[in-house]
Amino acid sequence: MNRSILSILSLAVAVGVGACNKNPNPRRPVQGPKPLEEKKLPRDIDDGNTEPVERKPRNEVVDPTPAEKKRIPDAPVKNNPDYAIKAEGKPGYVKSPYDSQGRLIDVRGLPPGTEAECPYTHRTFLVPP
Repeated sequence: MNRSILSILSLAVAVGVGACNKNPNPRRPVQGPKPLEEKKLPRDIDDGNTEPVERKPRNEVVDPTPAEKKRIPDAPVKNNPDYAIKAEGKPGYVKSPYDSQGRLIDVRGLPPGTEAECPYTHRTFLVPP
């Protein structure tokens, strides 16, 4: 009985190994499309030039705006800032000319005529004398 089991087992192994043969029709890589040949343009016979006439590529982007419109604009001109308003009874404090609520701004240590920025409106003003 051992011999029959052994022969059946060897036959199953042989069939299994035989089934693992290479694929008879393996996939071969397919070549992609061939590159297009450049068309030669007609040659100008009148002037004797034998070189082909060059054409611009079709995928070239052309800017339709005229060249004179490609100037860089001038820098914006700064307006002369207004002087701040001195706060009565509080030396070193001013009110911004741009803040409608009249909040106080500390300008102690800044000399008169210096530009300072309003922390509320982010606009510049001049420290009063």
